[in-house]
Amino acid sequence: MKKVFSILSLALLLSACSFHTGNISSGTPIDCPIMYIASGTAGTTRFLEIGGLNKDALIMEAKNDLYRKHPYTKNIKLSNFSVDYKNTFFFPFHTTKVTVSADVYNCNIKFSDSLDDKSVFRVNGFKIGDEVFIESYMIPEISLGKVMNHLAGNLVLVGDGGIKLGKNGTAFSYSSIYRAVKDPENVRYFGIDIGEKFPISVVNYETGIKYKTECTVIGINHESAIVEFITTKGKTLRMSIEKEKLHQ
Repeated sequence: MKKVFSILSLALLLSACSFHTGNISSGTPIDCPIMYIASGTAGTTRFLEIGGLNKDALIMEAKNDLYRKHPYTKNIKLSNFSVDYKNTFFFPFHTTKVTVSADVYNCNIKFSDSLDDKSVFRVNGFKIGDEVFIESYMIPEISLGKVMNHLAGNLVLVGDGGIKLGKNGTAFSYSSIYRAVKDPENVRYFGIDIGEKFPISVVNYETGIKYKTECTVIGINHESAIVEFITTKGKTLRMSIEKEKLHQ
């Protein structure tokens, strides 16, 4: 019994847990496309709750880190700040990490500066109203959106009708979006069309073994494609792949 108690005690001491808290501050509405979410961090570690005296203001340090990475300029504006706290306990250590984040708006691009919708049929192969897949570090997974407008600076405004991409949409580069509409004209602009099938090599990350399977193209741009395929376990996955690899 003592042995079991000792093992349980050791497991409890060596176990780790984290607690997350945070808050959001709504800033002044900015009528410019959102570029991305920027963040800065700061932290401290204590041993048996001793230490951390060299840190006076973690939020201020995290905010300074944010401004070092993303300087505030006349036409690049930050708003909607949030603060997240992560306290991790791994006996005998206690670490605190503070992350300050903010939406970054590019006011070099005004919605009023957008190209005239009626004069543009396609830009980089995309039309206004096109359903597109989005692959960007700004969002956690490949998501669907709709082209709202073509912007100056070789950017495209994409919205999703919800809050994920903001009320007025979000600006992306054309390489971050993939046309999801089947159209014979896709071959002219992108070389392939939605629904085409190709053999690809995929690595099973559990075993490290590479195997061949068939994929279906569900999104395309000038450089890459979003493909869908079935894993060896019968799960449907999506990923981006360079188009030239589809023809190998």
